[in-house]
Amino acid sequence: MTGVLGFGALLARLMEHRALDAAALSATAGAGPEELRAVLDGRAPTGRLLRALGPALGLHAADLFVLAGQPVPDDLTPVTRNPHWSVRDVVYDTAQMPAANRRLLLAAMRAQPPVVREGRGGVDRPYHRYEPGFGEVLVQLTHNRNLRWMCTAEALHAVTDGRIYLSAVTIGGVGRATVAATPELVAGFAGVLGIPAADLAALGGVELPDGLPPLHPRAADVAAVVWEARRLTTAQLAEVGLTARRLAGR
Repeated sequence: MTGVLGFGALLARLMEHRALDAAALSATAGAGPEELRAVLDGRAPTGRLLRALGPALGLHAADLFVLAGQPVPDDLTPVTRNPHWSVRDVVYDTAQMPAANRRLLLAAMRAQPPVVREGRGGVDRPYHRYEPGFGEVLVQLTHNRNLRWMCTAEALHAVTDGRIYLSAVTIGGVGRATVAATPELVAGFAGVLGIPAADLAALGGVELPDGLPPLHPRAADVAAVVWEARRLTTAQLAEVGLTARRLAGR
């Protein structure tokens, strides 16, 4: 199970934060109220329920599998697991270009045709082993976006306008619980993941203080670029990378 708490406890935290009623959520998800109550009481959720809860909560279904500590199904992982595949350069260029060009880049990414999957995607290396806890959840959510430690660090730098400047090893430390998941760091991860900071903090039982510096306006576009890149093959990403360089004026 990913994290110290089970999925039901994490879901209960989010529901409490959003003032969500279990009956209303189960109806929106098209699930039986008894099934949802059983999960809230500690039963492991089925894959079918996790897929249904995603749109009902406005979250990616793939992320709910991570929160539940279950393997992400093949069809919900990134398209490819090429060991040389990275969104690092595209993320860097996205952070350098004006907002209008970021919209053009996203349009170019979304215009890429769907392709046959190259296999089970995502990041999984022998050293990507973490301690159970919320730090593990945060880093596993970035891996679910094909982000390795260095690219995660650079994305955090971009969405926080340089306030969070970490090494790749420090990102690994977050997952291994040797680096604390502070409120500011949780808010930064939320920007990279495209999850509302208050929601992510609620899942982790983290209190966001008043006056926390806002994310950079580019954060939403960076998160969207990272997510859209999941559906691209290595060749498609290379093509998008050329577009990103041009839009960034490099």
